[in-house]
Amino acid sequence: MQINWSKIILTLVLILIGGLFYSTNSINSKRNINDIIVDFESTNKLFITQDSILKLLPTSFLNKKSVDINYLESLVNSNGFIKNSEAYVSIEGDLIIKVQQRNPIGRIISENTTFYIDDESKIMTTSKIHSSRVPVIFNYSESFSHDKIYQMCDLIDSDEFLKKNVTRINFLKNNYIQLNFRDHDFDLVIGEYNNIEKKIKNFKAFYQVAVENEGLDKYSKINLQFENQVVCTNK
Repeated sequence: MQINWSKIILTLVLILIGGLFYSTNSINSKRNINDIIVDFESTNKLFITQDSILKLLPTSFLNKKSVDINYLESLVNSNGFIKNSEAYVSIEGDLIIKVQQRNPIGRIISENTTFYIDDESKIMTTSKIHSSRVPVIFNYSESFSHDKIYQMCDLIDSDEFLKKNVTRINFLKNNYIQLNFRDHDFDLVIGEYNNIEKKIKNFKAFYQVAVENEGLDKYSKINLQFENQVVCTNK
């Protein structure tokens, strides 16, 4: 009977490699965590500090094997400024926590409090270490639906021209909306939200001509309520 030595040698090599991998993995899993690194998706406009994230986590880990990734992510995600997090242990033995902050698109000021509305239409508290440069919403009341507020804020946030210029959103009676601009003191009367895209398109065309002719600052009010018209009131 002829012995197939090549198959035997190949089998022994595979067993040896498997044993080494298991042994290395077992030893590696018993090593202590070297360091905890919080990696923010964006280093600008942080609403929460790295130390605040670390305080949410257990004070110590026995070893890599004792790290419950899902549990750690749930702890970080419980913070009101965090949209999502991803945790993992690196080959070097560091616990890495990647953090994505929530993105506010409007700041609501009411009689007793102030808070943000974010890009997922959720309420977000303000931060002590950073104030986001987003339109401020005045005359907020329960009579104005949360959806309408989000719609207006989302429209401004997704439009480069509006995002750059609009500083204030006023929600008035009869579901009327009025905007104020950063470098001008006129009131831009939107009226009701319906046909909003057409109204904004008409205003942009008017704005470009008025800026070229240096005519914007002579108006106290610019009204977009009338179909295909931009009606201006002089100061």
